Amino acid sequence: MKKPALLIALTATLLGTLATPALAAPKLSAQSIIVNPVPTNLSVKVWVDRDTSGDRTPVYRVGDRIRISTTVNEDAYVYLFNINPDGTTDQILPNRLSSSAYVRAGQVRTFPDRGDNFVFNISGPRGINKVLVIASRTPLNLDQLSSYGQGETFATVQPKTQAGFAQALSIVVNPVEQPVPQQNWTSDTVRYSVGR
Repeated sequence: MKKPALLIALTATLLGTLATPALAAPKLSAQSIIVNPVPTNLSVKVWVDRDTSGDRTPVYRVGDRIRISTTVNEDAYVYLFNINPDGTTDQILPNRLSSSAYVRAGQVRTFPDRGDNFVFNISGPRGINKVLVIASRTPLNLDQLSSYGQGETFATVQPKTQAGFAQALSIVVNPVEQPVPQQNWTSDTVRYSVGR
Protein backbone atom coordinates (compact mmCIF):
# COMPACT_ATOMS: atom_id res chain seq x y z
CA MET A 1 0.00 0.00 0.00
CA LYS A 2 1.26 3.45 -0.78
CA LYS A 3 2.18 5.47 2.29
CA PRO A 4 1.24 9.02 3.13
CA ALA A 5 4.12 11.38 2.52
CA LEU A 6 4.43 15.10 2.15
CA LEU A 7 6.54 17.90 0.84
CA ILE A 8 9.90 19.28 1.93
CA ALA A 9 9.10 22.95 1.49
CA LEU A 10 6.75 25.34 -0.28
CA THR A 11 7.42 28.78 -1.57
CA ALA A 12 5.10 31.38 -0.08
CA THR A 13 2.83 32.55 -2.88
CA LEU A 14 -0.41 34.45 -3.06
CA LEU A 15 -2.93 33.04 -5.54
CA GLY A 16 -5.05 35.41 -7.59
CA THR A 17 -8.63 36.08 -6.58
CA LEU A 18 -10.81 33.15 -7.61
CA ALA A 19 -14.41 34.02 -6.92
CA THR A 20 -14.84 37.69 -6.16
CA PRO A 21 -12.37 40.52 -5.74
CA ALA A 22 -13.81 41.31 -2.30
CA LEU A 23 -12.59 38.02 -0.79
CA ALA A 24 -8.98 37.36 0.08
CA ALA A 25 -7.44 34.55 -1.96
CA PRO A 26 -6.10 31.43 -0.27
CA LYS A 27 -2.34 31.52 0.25
CA LEU A 28 0.26 28.85 -0.37
CA SER A 29 2.73 28.70 2.48
CA ALA A 30 5.75 26.69 3.51
CA GLN A 31 3.98 25.75 6.71
CA SER A 32 0.64 24.52 5.49
CA ILE A 33 0.30 24.33 1.69
CA ILE A 34 -2.99 26.22 1.58
CA VAL A 35 -4.11 28.71 4.20
CA ASN A 36 -7.46 30.45 4.49
CA PRO A 37 -6.56 34.13 5.05
CA VAL A 38 -10.10 34.92 6.24
CA PRO A 39 -10.73 34.49 9.99
CA THR A 40 -13.11 31.65 10.81
CA ASN A 41 -14.41 30.08 14.02
CA LEU A 42 -14.01 26.62 12.50
CA SER A 43 -10.80 24.89 13.59
CA VAL A 44 -9.21 21.56 12.79
CA LYS A 45 -6.14 19.76 14.14
CA VAL A 46 -4.21 16.85 12.65
CA TRP A 47 -1.47 14.66 14.17
CA VAL A 48 0.28 11.32 13.68
CA ASP A 49 0.50 8.51 16.21
CA ARG A 50 4.17 9.15 17.12
CA ASP A 51 3.52 12.79 18.05
CA THR A 52 0.07 13.52 19.43
CA SER A 53 0.99 17.20 19.89
CA GLY A 54 1.42 17.63 16.14
CA ASP A 55 4.33 19.99 16.84
CA ARG A 56 7.35 17.79 16.19
CA THR A 57 8.53 15.82 13.15
CA PRO A 58 8.57 12.16 14.24
CA VAL A 59 10.60 9.61 12.29
CA TYR A 60 9.13 6.50 10.65
CA ARG A 61 11.00 3.78 8.78
CA VAL A 62 9.94 2.06 5.58
CA GLY A 63 7.53 -0.71 6.59
CA ASP A 64 6.29 1.03 9.75
CA ARG A 65 2.57 1.55 10.20
CA ILE A 66 1.29 5.09 10.64
CA ARG A 67 -2.04 6.31 11.99
CA ILE A 68 -3.33 9.83 11.34
CA SER A 69 -5.85 11.50 13.66
CA THR A 70 -7.91 14.65 13.39
CA THR A 71 -10.51 16.57 15.37
CA VAL A 72 -12.73 19.60 14.70
CA ASN A 73 -14.41 22.10 17.02
CA GLU A 74 -17.65 22.03 14.96
CA ASP A 75 -19.36 19.34 12.91
CA ALA A 76 -17.48 19.35 9.59
CA TYR A 77 -16.43 17.38 6.55
CA VAL A 78 -12.76 16.41 6.80
CA TYR A 79 -10.45 15.69 3.86
CA LEU A 80 -6.95 14.27 4.33
CA PHE A 81 -4.08 14.44 1.85
CA ASN A 82 -0.50 13.23 2.08
CA ILE A 83 2.13 15.25 0.23
CA ASN A 84 5.23 13.24 -0.60
CA PRO A 85 8.81 14.56 -0.61
CA ASP A 86 8.72 14.60 -4.43
CA GLY A 87 5.63 16.88 -4.38
CA THR A 88 3.10 14.25 -5.48
CA THR A 89 -0.04 13.92 -3.37
CA ASP A 90 -2.09 10.97 -2.13
CA GLN A 91 -5.73 11.39 -1.08
CA ILE A 92 -6.20 9.58 2.23
CA LEU A 93 -9.82 10.50 2.97
CA PRO A 94 -12.30 9.97 1.54
CA ASN A 95 -11.37 6.55 0.14
CA ARG A 96 -13.35 3.50 -0.97
CA LEU A 97 -13.00 1.76 2.41
CA SER A 98 -13.75 4.78 4.59
CA SER A 99 -15.83 7.13 2.48
CA SER A 100 -17.49 9.14 5.25
CA ALA A 101 -15.66 12.42 5.68
CA TYR A 102 -18.12 13.74 8.27
CA VAL A 103 -16.68 14.31 11.75
CA ARG A 104 -18.69 15.53 14.75
CA ALA A 105 -17.48 18.38 16.95
CA GLY A 106 -14.96 17.16 19.53
CA GLN A 107 -14.77 13.66 18.05
CA VAL A 108 -11.27 12.31 17.38
CA ARG A 109 -11.22 10.40 14.11
CA THR A 110 -8.23 8.17 13.33
CA PHE A 111 -7.29 6.69 9.95
CA PRO A 112 -7.11 3.82 9.79
CA ASP A 113 -9.34 3.37 12.81
CA ARG A 114 -9.47 0.23 14.93
CA GLY A 115 -11.63 -2.22 13.04
CA ASP A 116 -10.87 -0.75 9.59
CA ASN A 117 -9.81 -3.38 7.07
CA PHE A 118 -6.77 -1.46 5.86
CA VAL A 119 -3.49 -0.11 7.22
CA PHE A 120 -1.07 2.60 6.13
CA ASN A 121 2.46 1.29 5.77
CA ILE A 122 5.35 3.65 5.14
CA SER A 123 6.88 2.77 1.78
CA GLY A 124 9.04 5.79 0.91
CA PRO A 125 10.45 7.85 -0.56
CA ARG A 126 12.61 8.99 2.31
CA GLY A 127 12.42 12.60 3.43
CA ILE A 128 10.13 15.10 5.12
CA ASN A 129 6.43 14.46 4.53
CA LYS A 130 3.35 16.51 5.26
CA VAL A 131 -0.27 15.56 5.97
CA LEU A 132 -2.80 18.24 5.07
CA VAL A 133 -6.31 18.27 6.54
CA ILE A 134 -9.09 20.47 5.17
CA ALA A 135 -12.23 20.89 7.30
CA SER A 136 -15.33 22.36 5.66
CA ARG A 137 -18.81 23.09 6.96
CA THR A 138 -20.17 21.96 3.59
CA PRO A 139 -19.17 18.89 1.53
CA LEU A 140 -16.50 19.53 -1.10
CA ASN A 141 -16.58 18.12 -4.62
CA LEU A 142 -13.16 16.59 -5.22
CA ASP A 143 -13.95 15.37 -8.76
CA GLN A 144 -11.75 18.00 -10.40
CA LEU A 145 -8.91 17.23 -7.99
CA SER A 146 -8.76 13.44 -7.78
CA SER A 147 -10.22 10.26 -9.22
CA TYR A 148 -10.31 6.52 -8.56
CA GLY A 149 -8.74 4.09 -10.99
CA GLN A 150 -10.49 0.79 -11.60
CA GLY A 151 -10.21 -1.32 -8.45
CA GLU A 152 -8.15 1.30 -6.57
CA THR A 153 -8.89 1.92 -2.89
CA PHE A 154 -7.40 5.41 -2.77
CA ALA A 155 -8.02 8.22 -5.22
CA THR A 156 -5.13 9.61 -7.24
CA VAL A 157 -4.65 13.36 -7.06
CA GLN A 158 -4.35 14.71 -10.61
CA PRO A 159 -1.96 17.64 -10.19
CA LYS A 160 1.49 16.07 -9.93
CA THR A 161 3.25 19.03 -8.32
CA GLN A 162 2.68 20.64 -4.96
CA ALA A 163 1.96 24.03 -6.52
CA GLY A 164 -0.54 22.43 -8.94
CA PHE A 165 -2.23 20.59 -6.08
CA ALA A 166 -2.47 23.75 -3.96
CA GLN A 167 -3.94 25.75 -6.85
CA ALA A 168 -6.49 23.03 -7.71
CA LEU A 169 -7.42 22.67 -4.02
CA SER A 170 -7.96 26.41 -3.70
CA ILE A 171 -10.51 26.19 -6.52
CA VAL A 172 -12.27 23.27 -4.75
CA VAL A 173 -12.63 25.18 -1.46
CA ASN A 174 -13.67 28.40 -3.26
CA PRO A 175 -15.50 27.30 -6.43
CA VAL A 176 -16.16 30.02 -9.01
CA GLU A 177 -19.61 28.76 -10.04
CA GLN A 178 -20.95 28.32 -6.49
CA PRO A 179 -19.00 30.53 -4.14
CA VAL A 180 -18.52 29.02 -0.70
CA PRO A 181 -17.87 31.69 1.89
CA GLN A 182 -14.25 31.45 2.97
CA GLN A 183 -15.36 31.31 6.60
CA ASN A 184 -16.65 27.78 5.87
CA TRP A 185 -13.26 26.05 5.70
CA THR A 186 -9.88 25.86 7.39
CA SER A 187 -6.74 23.71 7.24
CA ASP A 188 -3.92 22.28 9.34
CA THR A 189 -0.79 20.25 8.63
CA VAL A 190 1.57 17.91 10.40
CA ARG A 191 5.03 16.83 9.34
CA TYR A 192 6.80 13.52 9.71
CA SER A 193 10.02 12.09 8.34
CA VAL A 194 10.73 8.82 6.60
CA GLY A 195 14.24 7.73 7.57
CA ARG A 196 16.45 4.70 7.20
